[in-house]
Amino acid sequence: MGNRLYFGDCLDVLREDVADETVDLIYLDPPFNSKRLYNAFIGGAQWVAFDDTWRWHEAVDDFHEVAGRLDIASTMEGLRRILGEGPELAYLAYMANRLAECRRVLKPTGSIWLHCDPTMSHYLKVLMDGVFGHRNFRNEMVWCYSRPSAPNQRQLSRVHDTLFWYSMGKTWTFNPDEIRQPYAPGSRAREGYAADASKIADGTVQLDERGKFPESWMYIPPLKGNSKESLGYPTQKPLALLTRIITASSNEGDVVLDPFCGCGTTIHAAQNLRRKWIGIDVCVNACKIIEQRLRSHFEHLWDDVAFIGMPKTAEDAKTLATLDKFRFERWAASLVDGMEANRTQRGDKGIDGRGRIAIRKGEFVDIVSQVKGGGTGPGDVQAFNGARQQAGADMGVFICFEERVTPGMRDAAASTGRFMDAPTVQIYTVEDYFDRRAPIMPKAV
Repeated sequence: MGNRLYFGDCLDVLREDVADETVDLIYLDPPFNSKRLYNAFIGGAQWVAFDDTWRWHEAVDDFHEVAGRLDIASTMEGLRRILGEGPELAYLAYMANRLAECRRVLKPTGSIWLHCDPTMSHYLKVLMDGVFGHRNFRNEMVWCYSRPSAPNQRQLSRVHDTLFWYSMGKTWTFNPDEIRQPYAPGSRAREGYAADASKIADGTVQLDERGKFPESWMYIPPLKGNSKESLGYPTQKPLALLTRIITASSNEGDVVLDPFCGCGTTIHAAQNLRRKWIGIDVCVNACKIIEQRLRSHFEHLWDDVAFIGMPKTAEDAKTLATLDKFRFERWAASLVDGMEANRTQRGDKGIDGRGRIAIRKGEFVDIVSQVKGGGTGPGDVQAFNGARQQAGADMGVFICFEERVTPGMRDAAASTGRFMDAPTVQIYTVEDYFDRRAPIMPKAV
């Protein structure tokens, strides 16, 4: 198959759509368990890219599923004894299930690079040992960067991320000569220094003309908001970082997979390097950003990309609502620009999506959405308005199919009043979306 971009949870997509031993290289930059809410700011709208906060009750199923696997059960039980049943174990159970699927789809000669930071890197290393085997650990690479430090802080500034590189077995792709870097001026000045001791001329060791052999750290400046490369996505990584990893661990024509592809940097680098690629993300707006990115950088490429998991017509949406309620809900909750679906779709207290719209510098309107794929009535709109108030949101968007909307529902929405120059609660249909009609939003001032 050709290049593929999937909307959906990577656990589901990997299980349903990616065959055993078909991928040469996996790079993943998953959530870090930072206990932060990450917002993206694109096109005048600020929206929740993802909530990096984990709760035990949301991950019980993940834990029991992965703890029942004979190959990593002892690892998970050990982590449970160390951490107890709390947010850290919830995060690791979530990751363990997805890493196990990554191992299944990797070829015997494949590699995986896991990107993380010091928040959970020590536990993730143990988890990677359990899933891929400690003997298959190849390197810990440190990406160093610089940024301003907060005044009067009481600890060292953190200016690095960690990447763990594992192979599937004793044979793997490594192209060191393609990622060599120039020697520092000081190195060139030291007589007799060499990276390659086999190069000897007239009794004097010479520097390798190809450059310095790659080391397990590198400095690449982080992206700044005013960078030409920046897309406004909160966890966007530099293209140079992914170019280096993909160049080192794959060859032209190989298949590169990113199960948390965000704004598509891995896809962009893989395409530049003539690799085939598979991208997966659970964020609708991230998938839209990737589409725009590919269209702007690669002429006609998007025409050949299989974009899977997102309805293309209202009839597609009805089919999805029948076959997969939760995937439909996640998609529909994100139809409004600036909004994104909840990561967890159970126990959401009537709120399926959240977003923020900028109205002036430093001021935003908080908006929530609720999705109904089946029967609806005025009582549903009234209940949603109550959930909106409880959530502290300024406005609400009730999303359903046009055929389900009744005059009583319109009246119930109108009775909620107005916020600034827009309805406090408004009904927005799937048909509105495909007809390119947008909800009424407050005008920026």
